[in-house]
Amino acid sequence: MPDVASRLQKLVLAVHRRNGGQLKKLDFTARLLDPALRLDSLDLAEIMVGLEKESGVSPFESATPPRTWADVLVAVQKSEINNKDTKTRRRVNR
Repeated sequence: MPDVASRLQKLVLAVHRRNGGQLKKLDFTARLLDPALRLDSLDLAEIMVGLEKESGVSPFESATPPRTWADVLVAVQKSEINNKDTKTRRRVNR
């Protein structure tokens, strides 16, 4: 399975290209609605829903809302690590 960064980049660039963009790579330091990404708020919602379906994580549920794609990446990675730890603890406690 591709890593979180690859999956996120794929989601963002798919919408970006659908909107006429030509970027080959996502700049994770870019703000979520950076004009270069050609995303609007509905596009952002679509990406977040796709991300949540794929990973089970909503970055907007974190204590600090994400401002950049790096923030989204960190939120998903932290959540995936926590989910793995929880599953491991459940197996050990049985």
